[in-house]
Amino acid sequence: MTTPHNGDWDDDLADVLQRLVTLAPPTSAPPVPPMPSTPPTVPPQSPPAAAGTGPVVDEWWRKSGPVVHTPVPLGGDQPAGRPSFEAAAQAFWAPVGRILTEQVPTIASQVGQQVTQLMTETEAQRAAREQVQYETLIAQQRAERDAAFATAGETAEQRAERHRVEQVLEPGHRRDDLVGMVDLLADRIGETPDERAARRRAEHELDRQRTRAREDAARAAAGETPEQRTRRHREQQLADRREARTRARRQRRRAARTTGPSDRVRRFRRWCVLTAISATGGWATGLVSLIAPGGPFVGLLVAAFGWALDLQVRDRGRQRVSEVTGPFPLITLITLRVPVASGLAVALGLGPVLAALPLN
Repeated sequence: MTTPHNGDWDDDLADVLQRLVTLAPPTSAPPVPPMPSTPPTVPPQSPPAAAGTGPVVDEWWRKSGPVVHTPVPLGGDQPAGRPSFEAAAQAFWAPVGRILTEQVPTIASQVGQQVTQLMTETEAQRAAREQVQYETLIAQQRAERDAAFATAGETAEQRAERHRVEQVLEPGHRRDDLVGMVDLLADRIGETPDERAARRRAEHELDRQRTRAREDAARAAAGETPEQRTRRHREQQLADRREARTRARRQRRRAARTTGPSDRVRRFRRWCVLTAISATGGWATGLVSLIAPGGPFVGLLVAAFGWALDLQVRDRGRQRVSEVTGPFPLITLITLRVPVASGLAVALGLGPVLAALPLN
């Protein structure tokens, strides 16, 4: 039920609200800009997706926030506080260049040293060097095994017994008991003189090459250059060739001396003839007349000095007088043996015999 004043009350309320709105200070709300259709920097676009299959890729910037992609070209201007591409590359390759600068000369020197060694060394030197390297490797492996067994609790007695067993089982090692002595004696009795000489030469050569290989390692550690080592190896090769020629010559002489009595008589006659020719030369030059007043003792002294010189010339007596052949070697031998023959002629009293010869 309505009263007569209901209509007036509604009019009064509307009047009051209108006045309040009119008297309120005007307020200005910030305008909301519309969302742009495309981002400031558009990434590579993908083909439009079908309806209902998922969000549109073009609107990624709407959903992930105000992230703006600003591409920077390589080699262009970098942002402030960041090094350039050239500086980063230089900083990256600087340690590599330093390492190469330090290592390349060392590597080149080692390679050149190995190539020079492989080209200049002989088969015996190569075998000796490989043997030394093998022995060094075996010693290193033995030391590693000893350290491992020592860590496991091996005692000194156990280690000594293990070393003895390893040496017995090592290839090429002879046993040090009675069986090894019998085997060695059987080998020595059964070999021929030629085999014995060849074995001794091989052992001597192997020992010498091992010594030289160790010397090369010691000198290299002391700072010997490859040029110095090459020069020293060349000198050693020349010395080895001279020694080989001398050894072959002595061997031929020993083989020639193993002859019958008839050859010995022939050599004695040849010695007598050459000594007589030297004594005649001493008489003709006046050496016999010079030392004759001194008597036999002076003659023996002169003969001793001449004989020492003669032995030195004839490879310390390894080459006999009767083994000298050829015109020039014979003339040299006769000339050098003049003091010997003159001293013997005075000591034996053969001066009158030489005086009676029709030499003038």
